[in-house]
Amino acid sequence: MSSHPLDPVFHPRTVALFGVPSKADAWGAMFHQSLIDSGYDTSRMFLINPKADRIGDLPCYHTLLDVPEAVDHVISLVPAPVVPQLVDQCVAKGIRSLHLFTAGFSETGDAEMARVEQESVAKLRAAGIRTIGPNCLGLYVPASGMTFSGEFPMEPGNVFLISQSGANASEIIRSLTPRGVRFSKAVSFGNGADLKAHDFFDYAATDPDTDVVISYLEGVSHGRELFAALKRCAAVKPTIILKGGLTGAGARAANSHTGSLAGSREVFEAVCRQTGAIRVDSMDELQDLTVAVATSARTVAGRRVILVGGPGGFAVLSSDAIAAQDLELPETPEEAKRQIREFIPVAGTSVNNPIDASPRDREQRERMMHILCDSGFYDVVFSTTLGGDPTAWRGRGRRGAPNSDPDAGKSPEERAATEMERAKDGAKQLAALQAGIGVPILYIQRAFGETANREATAAFAEGIAAYPTVQRAAHTIRQMLDWRARREGLPVIF
Repeated sequence: MSSHPLDPVFHPRTVALFGVPSKADAWGAMFHQSLIDSGYDTSRMFLINPKADRIGDLPCYHTLLDVPEAVDHVISLVPAPVVPQLVDQCVAKGIRSLHLFTAGFSETGDAEMARVEQESVAKLRAAGIRTIGPNCLGLYVPASGMTFSGEFPMEPGNVFLISQSGANASEIIRSLTPRGVRFSKAVSFGNGADLKAHDFFDYAATDPDTDVVISYLEGVSHGRELFAALKRCAAVKPTIILKGGLTGAGARAANSHTGSLAGSREVFEAVCRQTGAIRVDSMDELQDLTVAVATSARTVAGRRVILVGGPGGFAVLSSDAIAAQDLELPETPEEAKRQIREFIPVAGTSVNNPIDASPRDREQRERMMHILCDSGFYDVVFSTTLGGDPTAWRGRGRRGAPNSDPDAGKSPEERAATEMERAKDGAKQLAALQAGIGVPILYIQRAFGETANREATAAFAEGIAAYPTVQRAAHTIRQMLDWRARREGLPVIF
């Protein structure tokens, strides 16, 4: 833990669920079940429901004041009209933080409910209690056992997610998890009546568990504070922001979602440019850049790409995709061609970038890669092979001849385990090759579904970025290079 004042918010010792429903399928019961599913220590969890004495295996208290132990963090699951009573109990109990999952405040546009929100937060602040929300999913902190979904991995990582939207926070976590990314912390803060984006960026800048900061924002309040916090954060850690509400329709949606005034694209772009953060336009860009800055892709120094393992038409379309991102595909140097032709047959192959050649085995593949990269003509390798047998592709030979199935007779679970081990072995081979050639490698996946997820996870664990298409890999590399150029004069962080 750090000495930052928000550290206790992210590391509560005990949690109370205020208004937890007695029915498992009721709205709000997900927090109780998610904490249990994630392995949260139930001796540190207290349930508050005035109409129940017990829910599941845990006792129920009728008020927060009935809990016999100290309570650090409270999750509000009651309707908005009950919140003032909850606030009074929180103040009397001396809690440290309150998460208002409760909605129905300023985001509704109702002046009276906006007043209730403001008065409640003011009373809490006066008592030294910090508030997350209202209208949000709150905390996901694997190291503390905190989560708002039992589906999320509880293995801590190094990415900090700051999101106004709970739905988007969930999508980001669920989309990046199969790609190998793990989170130090995530927070969905909704209306941000008390703790706002700038508070979380300020904390993320000094959080020792965090190396990468990503964010989804809708409205911007306290512009000067946000600028200062972003500048502190982006100076020391790659900071990636997806900003919603940059069109008229999006701004209206943001206002009805979290009561936020979205602001202009030009102003926010200028903020990112001046602070050293980067603004992205889509979920795909946010996720792809996150993978890049957390792997060896962050070290790419130039625009010269070599594509290895792309047959015929795939190579043609890939070449167009790479060129469309203002990247280069330099021809293979003549001396490199000559050396490769000593062990690669001429018929049916091409050693002119893109490389469509089939080395006989791993040793020949590594020899070919060393010849290509030792030429000094390339800055990054796009490889369609994740280690292993360079001539195999999804159980079929190079020209489509069926290979024998080594997993015949195995159960689906055994097959999955075997495929995972193969993916890990292939990723280790690719990482070793990358270390040998001194050029970052991006793995371009030719698989789909669970196979692709296993490959991406294995690659990420070895520091290799995996992308589902050449287009997305090329776009990410261009963004990384442009981002680095815009950060000239700022501390070097990637």
